[in-house]
Amino acid sequence: MNFSHTLRWQGAGLLALAALLATTGCGESKAQKRQQEASAVIAMGEKYVREKVREPNAAQFRNQFIGKGGAPCGEVNAKDAFGAYLGYQRYISVARELTMLAQDMPPAEFEESWREMCR
Repeated sequence: MNFSHTLRWQGAGLLALAALLATTGCGESKAQKRQQEASAVIAMGEKYVREKVREPNAAQFRNQFIGKGGAPCGEVNAKDAFGAYLGYQRYISVARELTMLAQDMPPAEFEESWREMCR
């Protein structure tokens, strides 16, 4: 078997593998698709929260979910001006301009928004 023949077989094998991988996604269940969509929405919320904190790459997230209004909700631990973590605080991320951290609002106002958007 010569070199060009071997390359043809390898190329055919790669094409078959690519076709198999492309059709694998077609068999996803509705639950898997919903999970992927939720992950994408939460990732977008994280992105908007990171834009609001001092050290975006140091932000830590937990307890994330999609609220009843479709907005990502959760908790973020971010650093202050001295480089110390502030402790986890809740956030709501409706859109880039409408991302709210608990520390940025009066507590009663944030609680009302949390009840409306997240619970």
